Amino acid sequence: MLEPIVKTITVPCAQDKAFEIFLDMPSWWPLEKRSMSLMRAGGPAKSLTVDAREGGKIVETALDDAEWHWGTFVQFDPHAFLQMTFHMGLPEDKTGLVDVRFTPISATETQVELTHHNWEGYEDMAEMMYQGYGGSWDLLFVEHFGAACGE
Repeated sequence: MLEPIVKTITVPCAQDKAFEIFLDMPSWWPLEKRSMSLMRAGGPAKSLTVDAREGGKIVETALDDAEWHWGTFVQFDPHAFLQMTFHMGLPEDKTGLVDVRFTPISATETQVELTHHNWEGYEDMAEMMYQGYGGSWDLLFVEHFGAACGE
């Protein structure tokens, strides 16, 4: 059994703003570095759409208008917690889970903890996914999301 990957950062904004920025993934996710389009369409994605609600999906649109479903929100507690399936282009039945918890430290600071778990959901791809996201969450969550909160 693979251990969860946990990343915790403190961002210089209020809890509600940190939550909203996280859901505004198109503004901070580096599609030119991490997207299905890079692997399958030969260039960065055209767009990323986030339907921010329980049952809502995260969908990448490639330059050729192909769509890649990244995940679905399965729990959604505005400003405090969200959980999403995360399979970024894999079949929906091969998925891990990503939990993101937003805890206020003060009126202007929030601790944000991201936990990627349920590696078994990726089945035979579990080890590869685990190795890939070990470092990727540093780039995606710590660097890019963290920087977006500081703007």
